[in-house]
Amino acid sequence: MSSFLRKIGIKGKLGDNFGAIIILALSGSVIFGLPFFRFDYYDAYISTYHLTNTQMGVFGTVIGVFGIVSYLFGGVVADGMSVRKVIVVSLAGTGIGGLLHLLPLGFKGLLCVYALWGVSTTFAFWPACVKAVRVMSDKDSQGKAYGFFEGAQNIGGAVAALAAVALFNWGASRMANEVLAMKYVILFYAFVNIAMSIVALFVVKDDSMMLSGARVSFKGLVKVIKNPAVWIICLVSFCNHVFCLSIYYYIPYVTDILGASVAFGAMLGVFRKFGSIGGNIAGGYLADRFGTARLMLLAFIVMLGGQVLLLLTPVGKAGIIIVAVLFVTILVFFHMNYAMAWTMMSEGAVPVEYSGTAAGLICMAGAVPETFVSILAGNIIDTHPGESGFRYFFYFLTAVIAAGFVLILIWRNYLKRARIDKSKFDEKAMEDLKQYV
Repeated sequence: MSSFLRKIGIKGKLGDNFGAIIILALSGSVIFGLPFFRFDYYDAYISTYHLTNTQMGVFGTVIGVFGIVSYLFGGVVADGMSVRKVIVVSLAGTGIGGLLHLLPLGFKGLLCVYALWGVSTTFAFWPACVKAVRVMSDKDSQGKAYGFFEGAQNIGGAVAALAAVALFNWGASRMANEVLAMKYVILFYAFVNIAMSIVALFVVKDDSMMLSGARVSFKGLVKVIKNPAVWIICLVSFCNHVFCLSIYYYIPYVTDILGASVAFGAMLGVFRKFGSIGGNIAGGYLADRFGTARLMLLAFIVMLGGQVLLLLTPVGKAGIIIVAVLFVTILVFFHMNYAMAWTMMSEGAVPVEYSGTAAGLICMAGAVPETFVSILAGNIIDTHPGESGFRYFFYFLTAVIAAGFVLILIWRNYLKRARIDKSKFDEKAMEDLKQYV
């Protein structure tokens, strides 16, 4: 196995810790299954729990609000707490939330469950994973490390999604009961989360994570807040997460507006998970070779072009294949972009010892879209039924992608100026040194 990893460029610290990174990735792949599975079964979920599109959006808002608060403190905790404890508690808490979801809950009860998931899937879990991956890889292999981390997450998520689809179809067809079928899906994801928490308890070793933090401290928070690189990454993360949440609305657009079958839409949903793998891994190799900023600029250009073409595609069955191809293309480049956003911390020289704190702030910025994107989309679609509602939302999404493109231009200029400033500092230091020689 080690020889194969070396052949594909996985060596050094990354090669030594590759297995641990995959375990972290698989944990991340299942922990988000419960809070977001409702999008894969959008129509069935609404009918099962008697909800409106706006109420579906409120769930996303609840996750976002609790996520913002959680990430603010969770990033600091990630710099000084056991990674194993963070992962185990987060996975177990998410699984317990799934079991609570099986109770006969109304809208308010469901809000409480989503609030629990808003804490259990965020807080220190994601910042701890981000920091661990950075620490467990060399500086020149950050792209590959995060690429395989995101890719393995998507593989795990895709396999889990396929199993969930099989369970739902079995319950819906054999039992002729969509409500029961939905409960099978929830029970499956709850069981997988609890099972992964047990695996993490015995497999993840803190000593192999090489984390530098020894205790929880807010000392690094001020330093991170003063770093302009972190703020630029936060804004890029904001744009990325707006798009990440918006991906789910392509499928109802293809089925409800263009007239594709539900099965076709479900396969697009599965491909969303499998198709992203190539973008994650290929993006990792390309970022290590050509630089993160250059790759992300290309990704935003392709995403923007694809979104404009999608808006120009005529509505009707003739546009189904065109939109599906555009969806896949945009998806691949988005996941190149999404995975590489974390390598911006290394490119921007964010101190390693404060990686968790920085990741917490970046995740907090990424959680902000949770508070309004889903409810905004649901409200627009409810207020403007049919094609117009989706088009209005896609106009908004196009503007966000354009903003991300501008931010990467700013990032490239920041890196250029930072190198110039460092060069001037080094020249001045040499001149001062000559006075004593």
